[in-house]
Amino acid sequence: MTSETNAAPQLIATCWVSAGDTAPGRPDETSPIPIQERINLIAQTGWSGIGLVHHDLLHARRTIGYPELGRMIREAGIGIIEVEFLNGWWATGTERAESDIQRAELFEAAQALGARHIKVGAGMTDNPLPLSTMASAFSDLADEAAESGVRLALEATPFSHLRTAQEAVKVVTSSDSPAAGLMIDIWHTHRSGLSHEDLWDVVPMDRVFAVEIDDGYKDVVGTIFEDTINNRAYCGQGDFDTRTFIQRTLDAGYQGPWGVEIISAEHRSLPVAEGLKRAYETAISCFPGVSLAR
Repeated sequence: MTSETNAAPQLIATCWVSAGDTAPGRPDETSPIPIQERINLIAQTGWSGIGLVHHDLLHARRTIGYPELGRMIREAGIGIIEVEFLNGWWATGTERAESDIQRAELFEAAQALGARHIKVGAGMTDNPLPLSTMASAFSDLADEAAESGVRLALEATPFSHLRTAQEAVKVVTSSDSPAAGLMIDIWHTHRSGLSHEDLWDVVPMDRVFAVEIDDGYKDVVGTIFEDTINNRAYCGQGDFDTRTFIQRTLDAGYQGPWGVEIISAEHRSLPVAEGLKRAYETAISCFPGVSLAR
């Protein structure tokens, strides 16, 4: 087992890092790995936080209940919990009805587990809605979240209704709710063409609730969505320059935990313990002044 020296960051094992052979967009995103095993492996490999996706949360609620899940996580020494992924909050009709059910379920889980934030997306589309429509819907969502005592971390993705960090900033800052915040992920900022140097001139740090790191390659393989779920690289092992992203983010004043989101066919093929160890150690190696002692 390795242990870090110097001032180590708090790293969150986002849901896909510990989930084994499952991925975003599958009909059932539930992890095949028993939840107690996931929690133990996350704790044993040095992580400070755990992420759980909607399907995993519902499975836990049905089987052991949220009080027991929370107890297991706390007893393992894991202090940070994030839940995901809310989409469809801008929609109408059937899509909105389904989203409202998911919203209630994610709010329930976040409240019961004391989650730090709920990750919020902007869907997948070739025809993005007007920013005014998204801003109005997100403002309503944030007001409801604040009433429920939960925080929202909105993530722009280049295949969604919010394709750039600039657009997500406009949506989030249209709300004065304390629940309205941003998720900044190196994958999506890099793929949208926003440089690490320019990022923090665009994004107001006081609205950033969460930051995620990973790495990737210059060339997109397949669609951009296929690339994002199949071809992410471990931190520092691709072309995105994770080290500079981290340094610029620290320089801008970020003091929160860092989600590590490795979503790839390679990572899914590994035993979960090996994947967690590799994801943790490669992420730590990208932080200035932090090393691993054996």
